[in-house]
Amino acid sequence: MFVQLTRDYLGRKAGERLDLSESDATGLIARGTAEPVRDDVLSPLIQRSIDSALAGIAGGLQSTFDAALRDFSQAQTKSRKGATPAIFGEGRIGDPKQTFGRFLLAVRHNDRKALDEMGSSFVEWDDVTRKAAMSTQTGTSGGYLVPIEFVSRLMALVTETSIVRPRATVIPMSSRSCQIPALDVITAPNAGDTAFLGGVVARWTEEATALNETEPNLKQIDLVNYELSGYSKVSNTLLSDSAIGLDAFLMQIFSRAIAWYEDYAFLRGNGAAKPLGVQTWGGMIQATRTTANQFKLQDIANMYSRLLPGYGPKTSCWIVHPSVLAQLLQIASTAAAGQNLFLTSLQGHPQMQILGLDVCTSEKVPALGTANDVTLCDFQHYLIGDRQQIEIAYSEHVAFLTNQSVWRFVSRVGGQPWLRDKVTLADTVSTLSPFVGLTV
Repeated sequence: MFVQLTRDYLGRKAGERLDLSESDATGLIARGTAEPVRDDVLSPLIQRSIDSALAGIAGGLQSTFDAALRDFSQAQTKSRKGATPAIFGEGRIGDPKQTFGRFLLAVRHNDRKALDEMGSSFVEWDDVTRKAAMSTQTGTSGGYLVPIEFVSRLMALVTETSIVRPRATVIPMSSRSCQIPALDVITAPNAGDTAFLGGVVARWTEEATALNETEPNLKQIDLVNYELSGYSKVSNTLLSDSAIGLDAFLMQIFSRAIAWYEDYAFLRGNGAAKPLGVQTWGGMIQATRTTANQFKLQDIANMYSRLLPGYGPKTSCWIVHPSVLAQLLQIASTAAAGQNLFLTSLQGHPQMQILGLDVCTSEKVPALGTANDVTLCDFQHYLIGDRQQIEIAYSEHVAFLTNQSVWRFVSRVGGQPWLRDKVTLADTVSTLSPFVGLTV
């Protein structure tokens, strides 16, 4: 407790402030020797110390980042012959005035003219349905739209590193939600009919008799996109050492982050403010595992027998957790001649396939022995709603104590299976699905 002496006491002068225990301070106050300090003692002292210490840090950070920006700017002022290799690397081509790095630097400086030239605009994050005019605020209230040419490059990198997106049905969206028509394939048909035709039935009749009148039973799926946001802390020291690598470096960082979190949601999302993943969808079929904590040849047969017909190698694949690989390699090495499911050689890096479909290894599915540690998917029956826009903002204040700058991205995407449920076959009992998992 802080007290201020009202008279000299034990060599201490009147007016001096002391930090005492509660009991000692109370005793001095009771005797009239001191009085409690009413104002805040520590805050001014602490604030002065912090201001002094951080002034040097902030100055060093600003000079470091300014050096990075200066290097990139100087490269852009060179002739095209000199700027192109400096920005893109030897042997590469591109327009030095149209780079992702230039866009990021314009966001950094709130260069409205350059952003306007590149086709970017400011979007307020408190109202994603409304686009505001350019603002001097960045990183807090909103972000700048990434120009469409850079969105294409970003999403191309996303596709290269994704499992679901390159195989799914992608629907461009201009609003938060849209209605997608779908045939009703879940209503159990009468014996001798099929649910695959969505309510259309046919009957054999005599010539010139009345035809059976039917029409497809169409349903609608409400596809909604949600916000995926993330940020990247970029070392200012790294940028100063390799300022010209800003373009490719951040392009890779953003694309990999978008790809990972999109994939995870498309596979395991619960549909609450995020896409509905195939493993949490009610129409996914669970094939019975032969032996606990193992994946065997019989499991492959059981899963394959429940896959909806019409699949193809371009849209379908097996997804397994890395812990399942040992089981797969044992199947490959012990299978009899002519029954080897893997079209590969164990002499080099294995390019694994099962029944002609690629095997994708991913940490985004559960580990061996857990439900859906192996999943067989035909992603042509999965819808991705893509707003086809990404917003980026910059802040130099969030992590300045660690000498870092923060770039934040916001993407909007939705996803869910196209079918409303599994398909019931003509026997009215058996069911198939484009998404089949393995039970515990």
